[in-house]
Amino acid sequence: MNRQAIVGLFTIAALLGLFGFFLVLANVGPQGRYKIGVQFRSAAGLHKGALVYESGVVVGVVDDTKLNPDDFSVEVDLAIDNKIDVPRNARFLIQAPLTGDSTLEIVPVLSPPQPSGRSAPTNAPAAVAILPHQILPRDQQPHGTNPATIQDLLDQGQGEVRRLDTMLAELERREPALLNTFQSALNNANEISTTANASFQHLSRRMDSLTSTLQLAIQQGSANINDITTQLDSAVHRNTGHVDTIVAALDASARDLNRTADHVAALAGDPQLRSNILQTTQGIAQTATTFSSIAADLRNVTGNSQTQAQLRDTVANVDAAAQKANSLLAQFGGRSSVYGVDRGATPAPAGTPLPNGTYPQRTGAPGPGATPPPGSIQGNVKNKVGALVKDLVALEIRVSALDAQHAGTNSSPLLTRDRGPQTDVNVIALPKGATSLFAGANDIGGPRTSWNFAGMATVFPHLQVGGGVLYSRLGARAVYSPALSRGLGVEGRIYDPRRPTTDLYANYGLGNGLTIFGGERDALRDARRTTFGLQYQF
Repeated sequence: MNRQAIVGLFTIAALLGLFGFFLVLANVGPQGRYKIGVQFRSAAGLHKGALVYESGVVVGVVDDTKLNPDDFSVEVDLAIDNKIDVPRNARFLIQAPLTGDSTLEIVPVLSPPQPSGRSAPTNAPAAVAILPHQILPRDQQPHGTNPATIQDLLDQGQGEVRRLDTMLAELERREPALLNTFQSALNNANEISTTANASFQHLSRRMDSLTSTLQLAIQQGSANINDITTQLDSAVHRNTGHVDTIVAALDASARDLNRTADHVAALAGDPQLRSNILQTTQGIAQTATTFSSIAADLRNVTGNSQTQAQLRDTVANVDAAAQKANSLLAQFGGRSSVYGVDRGATPAPAGTPLPNGTYPQRTGAPGPGATPPPGSIQGNVKNKVGALVKDLVALEIRVSALDAQHAGTNSSPLLTRDRGPQTDVNVIALPKGATSLFAGANDIGGPRTSWNFAGMATVFPHLQVGGGVLYSRLGARAVYSPALSRGLGVEGRIYDPRRPTTDLYANYGLGNGLTIFGGERDALRDARRTTFGLQYQF
């Protein structure tokens, strides 16, 4: 080979080496970079040579920007350092500051943080998918995000301003209706408050009136009870002489029984009269016991010391007769309890009788005619007589008030426009008996006072029914009351055959004879009247 051929070959090899050097420098760069392509809607001032950041670190430069003629988008080619990998799901953002060149930021999408309290996985996490180190076809390239421009902000702000203007116009249109609604609500609330205040004041005045009337009725009833007790006490004092006479007669009878018992004892040895004597002796013993009980009761009634001494003597004689009868019974197989003969017999009266036949007065006993202290025998008698009177007769006071008369036809002539308070007073004879009498007056002092006179009978436990005259009309009445003084009950009345009228009440016992009630007068008609009040029975 000649010299020229060798020089030619060397020249060709040098040119090929130089071409390869420039090819490698163009594709990889002096620092070793690879290229990737990213699609953007607009390059936004991005130019060749602009810096590329990943997580704030420079990882490459912008190599080229190309306009796509079909949709006018921009393909930006990036030259990334070979030692840097770009995640496939990373975000590409163009940073366009007010001063300086635009840059491109690669933001990797971080994996979600591990929840607190959960242990870390034992195995290593899976590898993150990265972009290939080459420019992919256009449909496979990642898409970047352009920064918001001032025009975008102005367009968005203009839309918000238009929405705000629409809302203000709608509010301006609805404002009169809203103000009218609020004003109407305030007016209604004001009217309700005024009405409620007036109603409470009216109810307070009515309750004060009812309380005053009931207090007056209770005071009058207490005065009547004191008068009755005083009259009973004076009656007991006036009848002390009669009691003494009865005691003397009982004493004479006891002496006769004593003598009779002696005669019976003399005849006790006759075997033929044994059975007759036994029956006679038993009758004498029962009679003597009865006399002894009567004498003891009379002794509790009177506080006269002389009468008590006579009663003690009488009791002793009766007891002696009873003991003799018991002795005779012992002879016939019965049980004897003669004092001084049998063990456990009743002892003789203590003390020595005076010349007039009475026994001396006990130490500390009240003198004749003295007022007995509280808790004495006369005081107990007074209480027992009061309880007896309470079982024989009861006084019922009923104070009620009615609401305004309803506008209706065929109004009852008994229901006037009077709203009360109305006072009813009734007397109940034998209030605890199976049959009782109910009599009294309604609306005393009112424009139309009416009368009651009816009989009541207990047909079931706690249920009484009866009839007679109610409100001066022929009628019937039914009352259900609980077993105790406290509890809920009901009452119904129907009267006036010419115009049947029905009254219905609900009662609630508060104790000590006091009851609160409420209901309807003429409840089955439009002209009915609502009533309520208090009732006291003593």
